[in-house]
Amino acid sequence: MADIILPEKDAFYGRVKEISTRIDGVSQGNKMAQLLHTNFKNWLSSSALSPIKLTEELDKDRNGMISGDEFATLLGSMTGERPPQWVVDLVFSFVDAKPEQGIPIDDWMAFLAASGMEIPNDLFTVPIVITGALDISPSEVVAGDAVSVTVSFNDPVDAYEINVLNTASGEQQNFVTPSTDMDSPVLDEFVFEADDEGGYIVSLIHLGVRLDQAEFTVVAAPAADPVEEVPEEVTPPYVEEASAEPVKASGFSALVQTLEACKLRSDAHLVIADASAYRVEGTVTEMSRTLMGTGQYRNGMTLSCKNHDGLVYQVMMKETELQAFVGQTLVADIAPVEWDIALRQVVCREA
Repeated sequence: MADIILPEKDAFYGRVKEISTRIDGVSQGNKMAQLLHTNFKNWLSSSALSPIKLTEELDKDRNGMISGDEFATLLGSMTGERPPQWVVDLVFSFVDAKPEQGIPIDDWMAFLAASGMEIPNDLFTVPIVITGALDISPSEVVAGDAVSVTVSFNDPVDAYEINVLNTASGEQQNFVTPSTDMDSPVLDEFVFEADDEGGYIVSLIHLGVRLDQAEFTVVAAPAADPVEEVPEEVTPPYVEEASAEPVKASGFSALVQTLEACKLRSDAHLVIADASAYRVEGTVTEMSRTLMGTGQYRNGMTLSCKNHDGLVYQVMMKETELQAFVGQTLVADIAPVEWDIALRQVVCREA
C-alpha cells in the first residue's frame, strides 16, 4: 500500500476521541462488545507489530481500506478460528462502518489509537502556518491621492481580508478578496483612494487571524500660495479655452508637459482645475483594483497606460463587468484629477 499519511495531529486525535466515545456507547449494556474490545486491546499490547506493520499486513489488496474480510482474518489469527459475521459487524460498528464498505485507513489508525496503540508522529500531516506581509506606499498622501498596497503570503490562500480603520472617525471598512480575484494565489496588488483626512490603519487578515498591519496618513492639500500662484515661466495650458467636446491626444500631451513644468503642487492643482476631458489612446501596462475610490469608481480598476508619445498616465475606471487586460489598447475620454509628484504621472478618472 502507499505510504500512510494521516491528517494533522490535532484533527486526528479529535477523531480518536469520537471513536473512543462511540466504543463506550456501543459497549455500554453489551457485554460481548465490551469483551471483544478488551480482548482486542490486550492482543494489540502483547503483539510485536507496530500500527504501520499491522496495517500493511492487513490491507491485502492495498486499496487504503480495511475490509470486513481482512479484519476477520486478523481476528482469526488472534483466536485460532475465523469469527462469525456478527462479530465483525459489531467491531465495525465501533467506527460507524460497514464490513462490505470497509474502514478508511485514517479511521482504522484512529481505532488503533483508541485501542491503546501509539501512533508515530511522522505519519501526521504537518500543518502549514500561513504568514503574510502588507506593504503600503507612500505612507503619506494628499486627500484624493491613491496609495499602492501589496499583500503577499508564504503559501497559496483561498481568500484574504483587508480591514481599513480611520483612526479619527472610527469608521471601518472590510474587503474580502477570493483567490480568483488575486494577481496570484500568493500575491495581490491594488490601490486605495482616500478622500477623508486623518490616519488609517490597514490590517491583513486570513481566516480570522491578523497577519500584518500598516499605516498611512491622508493630509489636506496645501493652500495655493498667492505670491507664487502662477510662476511667470509657466505658459498657461491651452485647455483654458477647452470646449465641451473632448480634445485630441496631442492636447493631453501638452497638459502633461505643462504639469511637468509646475514647481508647486498648488500650481499643478490650478492647471488640472482648468482642464477638461480628453480623448486618449494608449496601451494598458499595469492593472490594480481601486478599493477606496468614491462613487462609481469604488471597486473599479486603476489602469496604468502609455500613449504613442511615451507618456505614462493612470486612469481610474468606473466599476463594470467588462474586464480590461494588460496589452489592451484603451481609447477613452478621461478627466485629470491629480498630479502624482512622486511618479511624475497624471492621475485621471474615466469621464
